[in-house]
Amino acid sequence: MALSDGSSLPSGCRASLPRRTAPATLVTSNLRLALAPALMLALLSVAAVQAADADLPSPPAPERSDVGVSDPEAQFHIMLGEMAANRGEAGVAASELLAALRTVPDPALAARATSLAISAGNGGLLELAARRWLEIEPNNMDPREVILQMGLQRGDADEAFEQADAIVNGHGGGRSDGFRHVAVLMAQHPGKSDTAISVIKRLVEQYPAEPGAYYASALLALRYNQLDAAEVAARETVRLKADSRDNTLLLIGVLVKQGKLDESDATLDALAKRNKKESADLRLAYAKLLLESSQRTRARGQLERILKDSPKNTDALYALAVFNANDGQYDVARKQFQSLTQNLDRGSDAHFQLGRIAERQKDWNTALSEYEAVSGGPQALDAAVRRAAVLAQLGRTGEARATLAQMRQQFPPLAPRLRLAEGEILLEAGKPDEALAAYNDALTATPNDADLLYGRSLVHDRRGDAAASEADLRAIIASKPDDARALNALGYLLTVNGKAERLPEAKQLIDQALKLEPDDSAIIDSMGWVQYKLGRNEDARGYLQKAYAQTPDPEIAAHLGEVLWVLGQRDEARAVWLRALETAPGHQAVLETMKRLAP
Repeated sequence: MALSDGSSLPSGCRASLPRRTAPATLVTSNLRLALAPALMLALLSVAAVQAADADLPSPPAPERSDVGVSDPEAQFHIMLGEMAANRGEAGVAASELLAALRTVPDPALAARATSLAISAGNGGLLELAARRWLEIEPNNMDPREVILQMGLQRGDADEAFEQADAIVNGHGGGRSDGFRHVAVLMAQHPGKSDTAISVIKRLVEQYPAEPGAYYASALLALRYNQLDAAEVAARETVRLKADSRDNTLLLIGVLVKQGKLDESDATLDALAKRNKKESADLRLAYAKLLLESSQRTRARGQLERILKDSPKNTDALYALAVFNANDGQYDVARKQFQSLTQNLDRGSDAHFQLGRIAERQKDWNTALSEYEAVSGGPQALDAAVRRAAVLAQLGRTGEARATLAQMRQQFPPLAPRLRLAEGEILLEAGKPDEALAAYNDALTATPNDADLLYGRSLVHDRRGDAAASEADLRAIIASKPDDARALNALGYLLTVNGKAERLPEAKQLIDQALKLEPDDSAIIDSMGWVQYKLGRNEDARGYLQKAYAQTPDPEIAAHLGEVLWVLGQRDEARAVWLRALETAPGHQAVLETMKRLAP
């Protein structure tokens, strides 16, 4: 897959199940733009909201709960609770701490009980703990956040509004930041979009003269793909506070999502003219937003314009190098990255990207050398994981696993993610049995972990055990009904491995995933493929063309080419396949499709 996908694995023929993003979540997006936080929040807050984890946040809490408590009965319950916590029995621990809280109004104890209830996944205990915490600390926003999200999960708009209103007025950064914070919290529940939208509308009605209320409304409307409503709200923020750069940036983001690109270009140009010192940062952020909306030509144009005005702008040069790497222009990208290796801010990033290019070209020794040259910065952990993957490709699997084991000891909180990376690396190294054993061990230590279950489902699929793969995916959906990744994967699995009578269920699952993530190219590809299997070739072509335009992945190319071939557009089909093979020579899905249809 293209270097921009953030995958933690070397590219190859994608497993039957689609990997939307690397489940390990250790390897981050390659397009890193060094922007001021305020700019990123203003222009790219939609992406941040869309990436928000649906799980409730664990509030800060002490590791133990017995500090400063003198009541003997409370101490007894705390002791039992901590013993249970040490055994991994979070629910029992939360219950014991709640018992202590009946006589000891200690905020740290309440925070600890709430955190344990979240870990236990026990809604009843969580409700009691968070409300007790709020009774003890009515001005603390953390328990209100928990209660707000629980209200949303229940569809209780009144409860959610009460807490949202309190957070807005109690936020340390003022009402404006409070509105944004509430929008981000409510964006974490895609299955409860109607409730969230109703709450934000009530907030707007409560504060009709507050630009921040409309800003939050626009953010939430964008999250749930209500673009017309987002535009109305964004324009109102600008009307109420025309001199706000952030408000203008939000409007630009909405216009891009709507495809009103001439207006977004003009609005950005005017903003950059008014803020000349920040012009480059604004254009960098705009380029990233355009790229995320598949407007590659316009995004490239923004980067080239920055470099024309400021040839030494390392952020723009780095971004353009990533752009070229993603487009398969490896020689150009390599030179650009090499020119940045001595740069203090971008040196490690450049070495990391050079390693990614070498991996793409299966130059394993060069890749290993480049990853070893990553000396620090945000890419250091990613580089260590990539180094282990390269060692496995070189046949040094023992060293790879030892590297990851050492990292688990060094970073205990990352152990589940590193276990996941180990499974992925073993799978890509052609060792599915070892990968399965690694996932089984990891799931023994961390049962029901959705990422580990998803990773194991890929291994089962690679081993040809569709039933076991399906079971893991259904287990994820049972605990997380709004997990778009699992919904899509299961729908795709039923499409490619199931019988004709299972295609309606496959389409229903992919429909659900697409509603949750309407811009995800892998899900759009899955929808195109199930439409094709259902005999709806014209519909299939539309979806697959959209997916391929967003992400020119070889497997999407294989699907699109097959549909074009069946529709009689054989020259176009060959062109799509050959273009895919230029960037991914020997890709099995493309070659198999060509051999089957055009021998």
